[in-house]
Amino acid sequence: MQDATIINEENLPALADDSLLRVAEMAEKRIEAVIKIKQMALKVTNSGDWIDQSGRPYLYVSGSEKIANLFNVSWQINEPEVDTEPDGHFTYTFRGTFRIPGRSIAAEGSRSSKDPFFKKYDWVDGKKIEKPISAIDRRDVRMAAMTNLLGNGITRVLGIRNLSYEDLAEYAGITKDMIEKVDYGKKGSEGKKPFTQPGKKKDPSPSGKDKSAKNEITVETGISDVSIKEGINEKTKKPYIIYYLKGEGNIVYRTFSESFADVASQAQHTNSKVKITFVVGKYGNSVTELEPIIEEES
Repeated sequence: MQDATIINEENLPALADDSLLRVAEMAEKRIEAVIKIKQMALKVTNSGDWIDQSGRPYLYVSGSEKIANLFNVSWQINEPEVDTEPDGHFTYTFRGTFRIPGRSIAAEGSRSSKDPFFKKYDWVDGKKIEKPISAIDRRDVRMAAMTNLLGNGITRVLGIRNLSYEDLAEYAGITKDMIEKVDYGKKGSEGKKPFTQPGKKKDPSPSGKDKSAKNEITVETGISDVSIKEGINEKTKKPYIIYYLKGEGNIVYRTFSESFADVASQAQHTNSKVKITFVVGKYGNSVTELEPIIEEES
């Protein structure tokens, strides 16, 4: 004879209990709120705020800022902690609390002077010589840590991390073929495809003619500034917009490509690097190809 399970009906919760109904109603409202937040957050972005990274959508800083303004995200940030190592390298760490009505989270953002982006160089007899650690601008490292904190906090408090193309299509009408795409290899820059505008292999030079590949130069550099100049072509009388990208060593690169400028701007805000291919001509360094460099997580 099998053992019988004894059920005490007095221990069972009443289905019509008011407290249970309230809990169920609150849970349902929270689900609706999460969906609504995602819908509104994505709807305020456009295809230019996204890039495809290895088959997944990644939100640019420009998109994060739009979303933060929409939801009036507030935050309280503590004074940074500075950890100095025996060799002189240092790390800034910011911690803060990010809030929207009904939700708050703690977030952290750090940046170390060991990051190659912050290294300073001199050119001696045509050779690139690294400057000592003391030449690194502490303010640059501090601001980079703050940038990381803001990016982490804003996306986490709104619950919009790990988004899919299904989310973009459903809530923003943005499909995969509408945004730029970059493929990344397993190591370094191996396997990457240049970040170019759809239908274009090169960014046209001011004269409208592509430069010969043998005259092209490729460098990896950080971006400290992206500026815009508008004007009227004297011959065609048509308006134009040209973007100036300031790289390491205050070297300036010019491009008519808004896509290239967007990638450079993203690199500036995230303190990452880009690979720039350019030609030197009458008007300076004209960009022909540009792609972001994403460091693998260890």
